[in-house]
This record gives sequence, C-alpha cells and structure tokens, in this order.
Amino acid sequence: MSENKNYILQSEQLAKRYENDRQHYFKLEEFIAISDYYVLINNYKNALEVNNTAQIFYPSSFELKTIKADLYIRNNEFEKAEKVIKNIEHNSDVITDVFVLRGEICIKKNQYKSAEKFFDKAIELSDDKDITIEMICDFLMIMHQISLAKKYLELAQKIIRDINPDLMYWLAKCYECELEYRKAANIYEKMTEINPFDENIWDELGDIYMLLSEYEKAIKAFDLRLAVSSENAQETLINKAECISVLGKNNEAIKIYNKILDFEKENIDALFGIAKCYEREKIYDIAEKLYLDIVSQNPDYVDAYYSLATIYSQRNEFKIAEQFMRKTLNDIEIIPAFLTQMGKILLQQNKIKEAEQTMEKFIHSDSCKYDYQAWLLYAEIIALDDIDKGIEILETKYNESFYSIAEVCYHLAYYHFLNNNLSQSVIYIERSLELDADMMKSFFELCPEAMLNEQIMNVYLSYKTKK
Repeated sequence: MSENKNYILQSEQLAKRYENDRQHYFKLEEFIAISDYYVLINNYKNALEVNNTAQIFYPSSFELKTIKADLYIRNNEFEKAEKVIKNIEHNSDVITDVFVLRGEICIKKNQYKSAEKFFDKAIELSDDKDITIEMICDFLMIMHQISLAKKYLELAQKIIRDINPDLMYWLAKCYECELEYRKAANIYEKMTEINPFDENIWDELGDIYMLLSEYEKAIKAFDLRLAVSSENAQETLINKAECISVLGKNNEAIKIYNKILDFEKENIDALFGIAKCYEREKIYDIAEKLYLDIVSQNPDYVDAYYSLATIYSQRNEFKIAEQFMRKTLNDIEIIPAFLTQMGKILLQQNKIKEAEQTMEKFIHSDSCKYDYQAWLLYAEIIALDDIDKGIEILETKYNESFYSIAEVCYHLAYYHFLNNNLSQSVIYIERSLELDADMMKSFFELCPEAMLNEQIMNVYLSYKTKK
C-alpha cells in the first residue's frame, strides 16, 4: 500500500538524519516515526534509545511511555515493561493501550486465553477501534500468531463502519498465510474497487490468482497494474510472463523476458524465466545450460538447483539430481516442495533410511507444518518399515485440523486397508467422501485392490447415489 511505503521511506530518511545529527530538533511524531523504522528492522536497542531521547524533549507524553513498554515487551524485557505499565495504568487516556500491552506480555508468555481477554477488553473500551485492532494485529503478525490476528481483523470488518485499507490488507495477508487464497482474492478485489490506482494491490491480486492457478485473471490484474504505473514493474512483467508460459505460450513469454533483459542485462529472474520456458517445451539441453549459467552467476539461486534436479530426474540420473537438490536444503529456510522432491529422489535410489533422516531434519519446521505433500511423503517413507507409525503420523495431522485434510483421510484409509483394519479404512473413506468426493479416484489409483472390496464399494456407491 502506497501510504505505508511513503511512511516507511520518510521514517528511514528521518532515522538517517537522526544518526547524522542528533542535535537536530525533531517533532514528537518524527521521533515516533524514527522509532517505528528501527522496529521495522528489528533494532529494538536503537528504538529504545530514540524513545529515551524523545522523552527528554517530551517528558509528559504518555504515547512515548506506551511505546517504550511495547518496545520492552518485544525485546523480552518484561520486568521493565511492567514497571512502565504500572506508572501509566491509572491514566484514563491510555487505559486501552495498557490492556493491549498486558495482552502482548501474555502472548510472549504463551498465555493465549489471557491475552485474548486483555485484547477484547481493549477493543471494548476503545474509542478508535480500528487503531486499537491495528495495534493488536501488528504485534500478533510479528509474533506469527496469524490465526488470532485473523480473528481480530475479521472482527474489524464487522464492527468498523469506515473502510480501513490497512486492516483489509492485513486480513488478506492472514488468509494467504493460512492458504485461504480465495478469501484473500475477495479482499484484494474489494480493495481494487476502493482504490483502483494502487499498483501494489493489483500486484497482490495477480499473485493470488497465480496461487489459485487462475492465470488469465492474473494476467489481467498485472496488465491493470502496468496501466496504473510502468515504473519498477520488472517483477510484475516477470509474473505476467510466467502466467503466459504456464498457459503454453512460451515464445510470447520469452519475448517479455528478453525485453526485461534489454533494460537490465543482469536480471537473473528473467533469465530463469527463459530457462523455465525451454524446460516446459522439453528442450532440456538449452534449459540446462541456462540454469547452470544462473547458478554460476548466483550460487544462492536455489530455484535453479531445483530445476536442474528436475531435469536430471527426467533423465533418470538421480545421483546428479540428488547433488543439486542438496544445495536447496539448508537450516535457515526450507521450502516444503524442495524437501518433498529430495525425498522422492532418495526413494528412487532406494535410500529409504536417508530419505527418512532428511525428512525428519526439516519436517517439523514452521514452513512444513501445514504442507500436506511433505507430510504425506514422510508418512509414506515411515510406513515402508512401520505402517502403524505412518498411520500415527497422519492421524496426528488429522487431529490438528491439517490443511488438505481430505487427502490425509484418503491416505489413512489406504494405510488402514493395507493393515487389514477394514472398519477404520471405511470410516476414513466416509469422512473423505464428505470432504472431497472427487479425490476418491486418487484413492483407487493408490489402492486399486479396494475396488474389489464389497464393503468399500457399497459405501462409495451409496454416497454417489445420495448425491
């Protein structure tokens, strides 16, 4: 959102001025903006220093005191935060902020029910509920408490009469984090109606359409973004070209990538896009050369390693594919699709124990927590030696309200069938039919012998008859 970008830019400029000339006079709102900038880059030490300086000039500002308590909380200095809160808690002007701060401390201490009570009270007492909800959700999203942030952002849409684009944007981001892409698209669509000249929202909408595999809609969104402004549009053009390529128009996509390279010769993303077009055309020799050129220029470009591994897997050269896939896995950030691909390549080489160890190293990371493909593969690997343990893994995910629960149900039905527990297999088939009946085809592909089982076929045919 353009207002946010402008505020961040102005805050950064003020911070540089503060660093270069601390004798310069700053207004209260400028001190707060400088502090906000340091918070944005997670530099709480500098943010607190700015706050202390500001209080010398504005000693009676309760806003500075509440900000200071918030900074202490974010920096895990709870005793200092409590001391500040006690000094201001009886002031009626900041009573709402006090409840928010106490809620933040509870979040930090994993006391979520208590936190909600404090946040609910803050919203109840607030005269500016949108600002209060914004304070709460800013903290929750930094703490990766997405579900709780979503709760308050959805509440905001119901109780706040005036449109608040920031809260709408954050709600869309929450939906994205929880893979509710259709809901996110609905929010972005409303935002483009409110402000059709915000290029960032058109980009966000295009990105969501891509995640929904609605590539024609994505192209239209990117075109409208380009119509609003053609400045700083390389990423938009690359995403548009990717959509065109996915739709099979690779020559057209390559033309767009080459236009980008005409203006920016070292744009590796554009070069990667060209390589991907050749790969999709199954011209693997050219794609391979381009990917190798990319990683020689940028050894950290993991997508190129993944694509090289894919090409070598196509050629059944799994040992080389494994070497490239290992370059995509690190302890800093794990992409679930890369982990899944690595597991499959190891299985192709019958390296079952190594596949298990690799999956276990990363499977419990936050990024893999809800990735159903990674968990299904992990359960499959475990079930090769211990089918009961494979079942236990998937039933745990089922009880966690796991994403793509229908697919989990079908696999549980399959494992229980293999384990000669027909009654439990039928239970999961019934559950999965209610969730997504179309996936029954995948179950029969996984377990064709089930088509010969009278009880399972009766359940399936009975469901089809009712529908």
